[in-house]
Amino acid sequence: MRKEVKDFILGTQSPERYSAAILALDRLGGKGSVADVTKVVSSILGNVPEPRIYEILNRLVNMGFIEKENEEYSLPKDEPDRKGLVLAAKDVMSLVT
Repeated sequence: MRKEVKDFILGTQSPERYSAAILALDRLGGKGSVADVTKVVSSILGNVPEPRIYEILNRLVNMGFIEKENEEYSLPKDEPDRKGLVLAAKDVMSLVT
C-alpha cells in the first residue's frame, strides 16, 4: 500500500496537503471530523481552508485509502495498511517540504 499511496499523493496538485491530512488523522488517534483534521493540518502547513480538507478527505475515501463513517474519517483498521499509509505520507512530506 505504501508505494500505491505515495504515487497517488505525488500525482496530486497538493501533495503536502494530502500528506498532512493523513498525518493529521494519525495524530488524532486514527480518526477525526473535518474540523479536527483541518485544525491539525493548519498547524502543520499554515492556514488551509476547511472545504479543501473536506475535498481531500473525500478523495482519499473514494480511492479506498481512508474510511468514512457518519461524519468521521478514519485510517484503515488493518495495521499494515495503516502503517503503510502513514509512512507514505511521511515520505512525501520529506520530499516536498
